[in-house]
Amino acid sequence: MRAPCTLFSGRCLWRGCFATVKSGRWARAPLSTLVGAAIDAGHFHGQDGLGGARLPSSTRAVLKDGVDYLIERLMAAPGELSLVCTGPFTNPALAVQQEPRIVECVREVVVMGGTAQLPGNVTPVAEFNVAADPEAAAIVFDQTWPITMVGLDVTQQVVLHATDVRRLENESSTEAVLTREVTRYLFEQRAMESMALHDPLAVGVALDHSLVTVSRGPVHVETRGECTRGQTVFDLRPWALQPPSNTRVALKVDALRFRRMFFETLGLGRFLERAQEQR
Repeated sequence: MRAPCTLFSGRCLWRGCFATVKSGRWARAPLSTLVGAAIDAGHFHGQDGLGGARLPSSTRAVLKDGVDYLIERLMAAPGELSLVCTGPFTNPALAVQQEPRIVECVREVVVMGGTAQLPGNVTPVAEFNVAADPEAAAIVFDQTWPITMVGLDVTQQVVLHATDVRRLENESSTEAVLTREVTRYLFEQRAMESMALHDPLAVGVALDHSLVTVSRGPVHVETRGECTRGQTVFDLRPWALQPPSNTRVALKVDALRFRRMFFETLGLGRFLERAQEQR
């Protein structure tokens, strides 16, 4: 399955994120299993989270405990590391419960999850990463650390097209092979024409906040509603007085600039230019 969070200090290699994906561990169990059955996205992404992508085996050792690792790294470098969450929020929530001081140590938190204006993608109101463990998401959003929610409002506006990937079919570079492999399941087996770049956008925002337009205010995660469990409640009323908050919610994105950033970071910028010329 996908590693749910990444630590980095000001720079990130997209290739490195994928290369280490099989080296992490999930938490023992979502906090939400106390109140209901756990959910996963194997039906959409395949059972390994990457659609059976044929990638080289990682030479990195598997961490014994992701929670202890988060705590150790954050406490050792106060103010230097950003935490990017691209899966259910179980590990960071457990880390906060185990060592609350990490809230003061992290530079910022960026999460791919939730939705403020759009419907959810697993229920009418809930996005998957939040719905998979609402109790954990509530803990993460309730902290005082600087946190940016990169939800469906913006991630569904940045897409990778099947035609983009087909232009890479004769390329043998590591980046081109990686891109083909991690998209093969959705584009070939599921016959989708495009896919949203949910997780890459969250990493992109951590690197460059100017990619998105945000609104500041608290996010409340619904944990008790029979029909609304997992909803991320954000007050969009223009006349409402927002209490002081370190939470920012991304509502708009410069999709073209992010696509350029994505392709150029992978060293595939020339293919983006060719695609734009043909549209």
